[in-house]
Amino acid sequence: MKNRIIFFLIILLATSLNLLAFTQESSIDELLDRIKNSLKMKNAESYLENFLPEKREEEREKINYLRPYPEVNEVTIFKVKNPILAGDKGCLFLQVFFHNSYFVTIETWQLELMRKDGRWLIADKKVSPGLRELYKIKIPADKIEKVKLIEIEHVDIKLIFKDALLFYDNIPEEETALLVIGRGRFHFSPSDPKEKHQLELLYKKDFLEDKLNYCYLRFSDSFFKRKIKIYRQEGRSSYHISKSEINRAYSLFVKHYPRSFTIENSWSKELLSFLPQGDEAVFEFEGQKIGKFSYVYSPLAREEVSLYKWKGEKIINLYSPMEEKELPKLYVSFGRKFDINDYDIAIDFNPKDCYLSGKAKVGISSLVSGLDGLKLKFNPNLEILGIFDEEKRQLFFTKDKLRKILYIYFFLPLPKGKNTSVEIFYRGKIIPPRQIADVLRSGQFNETLIFIPPKYDTYLYSQSSYWYPAPNTIDYFQARLRIIVPPDYRCIANGQLVKTEKLRSVEKVEEIEKVGSTSYTFQTKRPLKYLSFIVGKFIEVEKDLSSLPLLFLRSSDLIYQKGLYLKEAEDILNFYTRKFGPYPYEKLTIVQRIWPTSGGHSPASFIILNELPRIPGKGRLVSRASPVDFSRWKEYFIAHEIAHQWWGQAVTWRTYHDQWLSEGLAQFSSILYLKEKYGERDFMSIVKTLSRWVRKKSEWGSIIMGSRLSYFDFEAYQAIIYDKSSLILNMLKDLLGEKRFFDGLRKFFSEHKYQAATTADFFHTFQRVSDFELKPFFEGWFKSHDLPQVRSSYSVVKKDKKYFLEFSFSQPKSFFIFPLWIEWNLEGKKIIKKLIIKRLNNRFSFWLEAKPKKIKINSYEAVPGKFY
Repeated sequence: MKNRIIFFLIILLATSLNLLAFTQESSIDELLDRIKNSLKMKNAESYLENFLPEKREEEREKINYLRPYPEVNEVTIFKVKNPILAGDKGCLFLQVFFHNSYFVTIETWQLELMRKDGRWLIADKKVSPGLRELYKIKIPADKIEKVKLIEIEHVDIKLIFKDALLFYDNIPEEETALLVIGRGRFHFSPSDPKEKHQLELLYKKDFLEDKLNYCYLRFSDSFFKRKIKIYRQEGRSSYHISKSEINRAYSLFVKHYPRSFTIENSWSKELLSFLPQGDEAVFEFEGQKIGKFSYVYSPLAREEVSLYKWKGEKIINLYSPMEEKELPKLYVSFGRKFDINDYDIAIDFNPKDCYLSGKAKVGISSLVSGLDGLKLKFNPNLEILGIFDEEKRQLFFTKDKLRKILYIYFFLPLPKGKNTSVEIFYRGKIIPPRQIADVLRSGQFNETLIFIPPKYDTYLYSQSSYWYPAPNTIDYFQARLRIIVPPDYRCIANGQLVKTEKLRSVEKVEEIEKVGSTSYTFQTKRPLKYLSFIVGKFIEVEKDLSSLPLLFLRSSDLIYQKGLYLKEAEDILNFYTRKFGPYPYEKLTIVQRIWPTSGGHSPASFIILNELPRIPGKGRLVSRASPVDFSRWKEYFIAHEIAHQWWGQAVTWRTYHDQWLSEGLAQFSSILYLKEKYGERDFMSIVKTLSRWVRKKSEWGSIIMGSRLSYFDFEAYQAIIYDKSSLILNMLKDLLGEKRFFDGLRKFFSEHKYQAATTADFFHTFQRVSDFELKPFFEGWFKSHDLPQVRSSYSVVKKDKKYFLEFSFSQPKSFFIFPLWIEWNLEGKKIIKKLIIKRLNNRFSFWLEAKPKKIKINSYEAVPGKFY
């Protein structure tokens, strides 16, 4: 009986505490209602009554925020976190939206509370600046007019519409968006000669023009006044707009509005807009022949002008206008306001429907005074359930879905050097995308073959899928990953596997289906630039833990052909270590799988090798020819992917201009290894193949065009970024000599390890180890799409029982520096000489004891170009 009484007393006490908490919460809600009503009514005295009497005069001086927005007619308040209450004191965080039909400003309030006379009052208030000048853009709005002519000019583009309908936005007294419908034309001609060349390749002319039916424009009010000319109809003040015209304008606006200057906020899910500034602008239009395009001008970017084609998502032109190149250039990067120190990520992955649920804890360090938030890359298909700071307060965030950007806003600005973390909870379905970075993609099988396709039961999530909140710019960090997969599946990820655990018990009904699943925990010891994992039904084939942990796995659907993968990997690692420096990661796992394209992918500390599927009764599918397919040498793919652990991972590229530092160096490294293993004859065969592909595709652009080349011609991208870079590196080695060259390569690696490097960094390193000026070499080979055109000749003259052999070389067009290998046969012996071409006109001579035969110039085509 006594125990029963105690039990009921405990229940009564708990109920009383819950009731007290509910009562306190209810009175907090009453305080919020009083604040909201007084703000909405703009009643200063009513608002001040929510403060302690001794605080009211102090707050009265700060009450200006009720006045800057005279047209605010709505106030929305969100509780960021349940109030922290202790007796008669408390703390409350609020997100306060001041808005009307077109305007929004957002503030974050931290309120210190005190209970007095049965009411909660504000003892202190701190306000974070928050987001200002956000707008709700709408078209059609009140202002619509029919005009005789409208002209829009901006840098290298001009648009003209006749008899046009103009639909203005809803922002009063400012023009920030315009939809033009009518008979139009546009003309675009880039001022940069290299960009004109790209248009010639794609469209057979160095400019673009076409007829238009409409154009959607975003701009600043000052731009509208300076750059847009409107000629109105004489004697006509009004025009009747039909319902179909209104509907068309609305549908065009809905299609284009989310693409520029817009973000989706986490509280109301509404699209809000920033206003363009200065000459910043976006024009979007659809040509009758060429399709949909976006013209973007970003004055603070490295390359201000961008012309983007919607079909295929291709950047056609990207450059700085020529007239601006002579002026001092200012660009602003918003990516280095903070460093990401580490990640702690937990993922529950279901391969059946490619669904993942995750929690990512991101540790960051502020690099600026007053860091107000984070900018991260994140997959827009993933639903964010909540973002919290270290004090478990829910943070406000916005998303730019088109650009896959997540913005997170802090309550209080973070001082420089301060460390903090945020936790992001998310879930959603992501189909593993085709990899586009640090990847070797060879040919694929002929898609016209009719057969039952295999099921590719492996799931790779790497950089291009944005499956976790990733850095928006290159940033190296440490990480801990915990990934749960169903029974029979195995997971490989960055770092060392530190824990494997079977889930054998359940605490909740919804956890029953997880019984038998496996949790894999990985911990990195070296910095890496992005996170990756692959899940599949893998079979362990080989393991070697003697020095560097090595592991070889294959997917269960792969017919295993016995090979010495780990032995080969060890040989490759030893070779690269001698040439470049120590292996940069803690382990190497090799995963071989069936995939519709050959080649592979190389995240930090593991690599994936793809094998083409087999057709029953017909054997393995044969891949189409590719500039990077050297599968005749079976070690090629693994050598290329292992090279990426140095080039692309430990040292990466800063901008797309520098992408060759990953792919070119990896290609060069793999070819060096094949030369080491198979000798000079095979090496010469490979070089000839490289050179043929470079001559075939070089017109598509220079090496510094990087990944942009893949938008036009993927074979050209591979021929130039992979193959041409390899040939240039080989020529640089011949120019400097092997010792100086590899001294420079090791120096470059050690100086930029776990960093993003540029082409200029590479040049400066090698200039330090060179005994002559290398700038003309780099200028000619990296920045131009041209190849050497060399007029060559030789003569043999007998003099005094000897033979005088003289070579002459001239470059009538572009000037290049290069080493040139020549050879001849002298009394049955092959003689090979290296000449250094450093001028437009060059002569070289040799005295020989016998008459030379079989004279060859550039015999194995180490110099891509034309010799005639």
